[in-house]
Amino acid sequence: MPPDQREEFRSIFVEFFPRLRSFFHSCGFQPTDAEDLSQTALWTVYKSRGQFRGDGSFDAWVYSIARNVARDEWRRRGRAREEEPVSEAIPDDVPSAETRTTDRQDLRRAVDALAKLPAGMRACLLLHVQKGLSYREIGQRLSLAVPTVKVQIWNARRRLRSLLEEQPP
Repeated sequence: MPPDQREEFRSIFVEFFPRLRSFFHSCGFQPTDAEDLSQTALWTVYKSRGQFRGDGSFDAWVYSIARNVARDEWRRRGRAREEEPVSEAIPDDVPSAETRTTDRQDLRRAVDALAKLPAGMRACLLLHVQKGLSYREIGQRLSLAVPTVKVQIWNARRRLRSLLEEQPP
C-alpha cells in the first residue's frame, strides 16, 4: 500500500475504530469479536471508498457497512449453531425466568429515568454512551462547546443515579 493510501486508511481507522468497536459490542459481540468485526468493517470501508456517492454523511455510510458486517456475522453464527448437536447448542448459563423479569424491570426503570432527563443532557449522554462519540464530536453535532458537553454528561449521570435511587425496584 503506498504511503498516501496508508495514511488515508490510518485516518479512517483512528476516527472510526473506537466507535465501531462500541457499536459491535452493543450489538452483543464479545470485546475481541467486536475488535475483529471493526477491523473487517473498516477494511471494507477502505476498499469501497470509491463507491461512496456523497448523498448522505460519510458516518452513516460507514455505519451501514458496519450493520451489514454485524448482520452477516450473526447469520454465519446462526448457520454454525444449526449444525451443532442440540445438547451443545443450549448454553449452561441460561438466565432463569426470575432473572429475566428482574432484568426487564431494571431496563424499564432505566428507560423511565432517561426519559425524565432534559433533552440536551439526554442527547449528550446517549451520543457518548451509545454511539461512543468523543466530547468534541458531540459538541460538533449539537453545536456545543466541549466543556458544556462534559458538564451535560456529568450532570446527566448524576441525575440518573438520583432518579434510579428514588424509584422503587
